Order: sequence, then structure tokens, then C-alpha cells
Amino acid sequence: MSRRSYVERVRAGMRDAVFDAVEQLIRDRGWQQTRMADVADAAGISRQTVYQLFGSREELAQQYVLWEADRFLGTVSDAVAAHADDPYQAIEAALDAFLTGAADNPMVKAILGGDDLLPLVTTQSWPVIEVARERLVAVIGVYWPQLEAGDVRLFAETVVRLAISHVTVAGGDALGDITRVLRPFITEVFHRASVHTFGDGGAARG
Repeated sequence: MSRRSYVERVRAGMRDAVFDAVEQLIRDRGWQQTRMADVADAAGISRQTVYQLFGSREELAQQYVLWEADRFLGTVSDAVAAHADDPYQAIEAALDAFLTGAADNPMVKAILGGDDLLPLVTTQSWPVIEVARERLVAVIGVYWPQLEAGDVRLFAETVVRLAISHVTVAGGDALGDITRVLRPFITEVFHRASVHTFGDGGAARG
């Protein structure tokens, strides 16, 4: 193993330790009451190291939100894979996985409680939207490569924006609302790519 690879692995390990610490601190006290020194103590590293890794408290918050988003997207990918033969069920399962996970997530609970992480998924949410969109585009491309790239990107961004919007505003039938909005678009996109849908579910390559 090269020295660079070793250093990168150590750095990645410290970043994960910091994110784990942030998650626990948010669970215990919320982000507003968390200082960089608290994060360092909880992660078992120096405050200076935390600043070297992230630069500022604001950047740490942004990177933590992206880290959490990536974990959510892992469950979304698994849900799509489990229903790859039916695009309707795949999207519904993916949304259900996302919304169910969000309901018990300490970051989401902090946001709904008025924590100052809220702007990172609302007015300053573009980095999260971009990462989530590209991850979803990649997943869709694996199972339905015939779909037009522009349609896939538009669909993925729409799904992400709707899901985040519903997560940050508690209440209502989020899963039902989003799937009703998306179903006609799914049908149109698959038909345009000559991927035939069967009734209310199921898809096969044309």
C-alpha cells in the first residue's frame, strides 16, 4: 500500500468518526447546541484536526448532510433493485424506503424541530439535490438503459425535490402524494423509450 493510500484511508476513517459523532450529538442535543470542540471530543480527535478536515462548522454541517443523504440513497438503490421488473413498484418502494428512513433519522428530526440545519435541505439544498439526483440517475441507468438521458435527469431531480420537500414538512400522505404525481410521467417516459408497461405495474423491454 502506498503512503498516499494509507493517508487517504486514515483521513476517510477520521471523517466517518466525525460524522458518527455529529449524528450522536444531534440526537442528544441538536446541531444548534453543538460546538466543534464537542464534535472533536466525541470523535476522539483534536479540535484542530476537525478544522483541518472540514474547514468550518458550516462546511462540516454541509458534509454531514451529504453523508446522511448518501446513506439514504443506499437504501433507495436497494429498493429499486428489488423491483427492477416494475418501474411503478420500484419508484414507490424507493420512496417508501427514503421516507421511512427519514422518519427515524436524528438529522431529520432536528430539522423538523427547527434546528439550523434546515437551510441545508431548503434554501441551500442544491448540493444535496445534485448528489441525490446523480445517484438516482445512475441507478435508473443500470436497470432501464433505454430511457432518454434528459427524461431520466428530469425525473430524478423531480423525485428528489418532492421527497425532500415532504420530509421537511411533516404530515400528509407523502408516499401516496408523490407516487400519484409521478405515475403519469413514468408511463410517458417508458412509452417514449419503447419500454412497454402492463396496466398499473410491470415493465418489459420492447
